[in-house]
Amino acid sequence: MIIVLFIAVLLVTVLVHEWGHYIAAKKSGMLVEEFGFGIPPRLWSWKKGETRYSINVLPIGGFVKIAGENGEDLNAPHERQFESKPWYIKSLVLIAGVIMNVALAIVLFATAYTIGMPGMTDSGTPTVVSVVQGSPTQAAGVAVGDTVQSVVIDKKIVDVLDTDKIHEAIASSKGDVTITYTHKGESHTAVITPSAQRLIGVAIEPIGVIKQPFFKALGLAWQQSMSLIGQIVTAIGTLVGGLLHGHGSTEGLVGPVGLAREVGNAATFGITYLLAFIATISLNLAVLNILPFPALDGGRLIVVWGEAITKRKFSSTVVGLIHGIGFLILIALMVALTVGDIRKAI
Repeated sequence: MIIVLFIAVLLVTVLVHEWGHYIAAKKSGMLVEEFGFGIPPRLWSWKKGETRYSINVLPIGGFVKIAGENGEDLNAPHERQFESKPWYIKSLVLIAGVIMNVALAIVLFATAYTIGMPGMTDSGTPTVVSVVQGSPTQAAGVAVGDTVQSVVIDKKIVDVLDTDKIHEAIASSKGDVTITYTHKGESHTAVITPSAQRLIGVAIEPIGVIKQPFFKALGLAWQQSMSLIGQIVTAIGTLVGGLLHGHGSTEGLVGPVGLAREVGNAATFGITYLLAFIATISLNLAVLNILPFPALDGGRLIVVWGEAITKRKFSSTVVGLIHGIGFLILIALMVALTVGDIRKAI
């Protein structure tokens, strides 16, 4: 079920992104040769009008193939090729996917707030919002979405909503941690032995329902989307800066397996929380695609702007090679993250 849900989430976020490129290219008079979901080779395809639509083997991306995007295409009319258009039209086509991902996030957040979205509130119910893979809490059977009645450390009841106090109490304790919680309507008690570092690997927050009228929800959705974009950009900047200075870590990054697990966790809180999680994925996809890295939209945008500024055409062979290497690096990173996800899960 989680796999199906994960593929559905990718389908929504990726297709919305690629549809942005597709519709911008079509409206600009470009010839769109293929609209694909997933990374080739093809599993299934059909042709409608002048465009082929395809479903490909690896469901972790998508693409829109436009005539002349990698240099002059002798098999297509010149005026309908990407290369024949002015730089500002090319730029619009390249950023259209990012714009659509941001728009999708705003719509999903607004919908979630209108229906009523689980979120942290002062009067909320203490709820497990995160469990670290391989942690003592996971081994004890406590899961994301469980509500917590009490936490007892060294025979003393600790405020379940004071995370700092819980951490301090566990760090200074010598015994086990007893958590009384409700899972799927049934009450349970778990006795958890902290790790050698005196950690149990759980996050508990007060979760309630936040419901707003549509226009207020739309405003909140805009604010949340812009705030998240800022956080994502900052996180990427910190990660890259750390790696360049030799003290960065990719420990917090997840690949497809880890993302699938997080989608499953989000679904346990209900449809509105899942909508908000999909919105967050959509924003991550938008920011990552606009980065100035080869094979990404941002990398292609740099080429378009570079040609416009220098007023000369770059070698399509060299540009194609750079994007090809960038694509291979991205695939290698995806494989590495997937291996890391599997190791964490074991």
